[in-house]
Amino acid sequence: MSRYFHYHVMYVGMINIMLFVPWILIQHRFNGSISSIALVIPVCTVLSYIAIALFRRFPGMGLPEILLGNTPRAFALLIIFLTAIFWFAAGMLVIYAYAATIQQFFNPDMNPYLFSGLMVVASIWGSSRCTRSVQFTTEIVLLLSAPLIIAILLKALFNRWLDWNAIRVVAGYVRTKPSLISFSAASLVFAGHNTLVVFNRMMPPSAKIRNRWIIPLFCTFFLLVSVFVPIGFHGTVGVSHYIYIWSITADSMVLEYGFVSRVLYIFLLLYTALSLLFAMNTWHTAMELLKSLRKGHKPVVEEYPVKAVNWWINIAFGAAAVGYGMWANERRNEWVSQSWLNIRLFSDIAIVSLLAWLAFRSSRSGYRARASDGGGTSADS
Repeated sequence: MSRYFHYHVMYVGMINIMLFVPWILIQHRFNGSISSIALVIPVCTVLSYIAIALFRRFPGMGLPEILLGNTPRAFALLIIFLTAIFWFAAGMLVIYAYAATIQQFFNPDMNPYLFSGLMVVASIWGSSRCTRSVQFTTEIVLLLSAPLIIAILLKALFNRWLDWNAIRVVAGYVRTKPSLISFSAASLVFAGHNTLVVFNRMMPPSAKIRNRWIIPLFCTFFLLVSVFVPIGFHGTVGVSHYIYIWSITADSMVLEYGFVSRVLYIFLLLYTALSLLFAMNTWHTAMELLKSLRKGHKPVVEEYPVKAVNWWINIAFGAAAVGYGMWANERRNEWVSQSWLNIRLFSDIAIVSLLAWLAFRSSRSGYRARASDGGGTSADS
């Protein structure tokens, strides 16, 4: 079962390109992003390990069941609702960013709502499936796309046009003071453990998440490559002139022996699958959180056919995503994305802290119960 958890770690780490994480870090490359990256790696690795250990203290339970069973109902409902909004916003931002990227690089004259509408429809269908189906779909899509994405990254890393001097110059700013937005953006790459808020339901008590060393290894690799490779291709100054920085970087490479010479086309095709995968998982998580607000709701990880409420919730998500696409532009989306990244960091820390308090309280209650039983036995004897 642990491999499914690592799938979530991988696609969350790779999707940061569509949430403008490299762009934000590159914009602050001289005033805090490099030191933020150096700080994020150990801090978020420890945070991920702690979050995993805490969720495993409640096997087979998602965040709603943990909160509803251990905190006042009003408080639990508020936290669950806010968490659901956060998860929905994540998928919405990726859909908007990827639709804008496709329009810019494939057909600028295309109706701006055509491709985003298609992605919304696909996301509605995928996220309305049961949790087990979403889990299996994640495995299939990731096994097909991740090796090719990693191959493209390695091709960029060993490209002869990569200027390592530019990378060394920017890396020298590691002594600058970290900034909040840079730390928030970089920490997203390590946020795969957050998917346990729902997918922990599929972890039986006997299951163990093994090979946790994959988290810092993979996330550090993808974070460093996604930031420093564009700098090596476009220079320390020229790299800041682009918004869709990784699409431009992919278009700087060619496949000498491929049937498609421009890497950009393959890159965007792969990120179509990855963006839909991310939207499917985030909206499914938001849907499950919202369903748990109903009193008496019992979570089910496998059901066929799915209930009508799944469709209605995700149709509402799709309508909100279309409305956001009509309202947003590049500047507004940049502001929303940065605000979301900051909120995500603090909410992650808050949820981990809350789970730590609940785990500590339950352990103390168990200790007191055992002490009471022991004392009673001693007195009887």
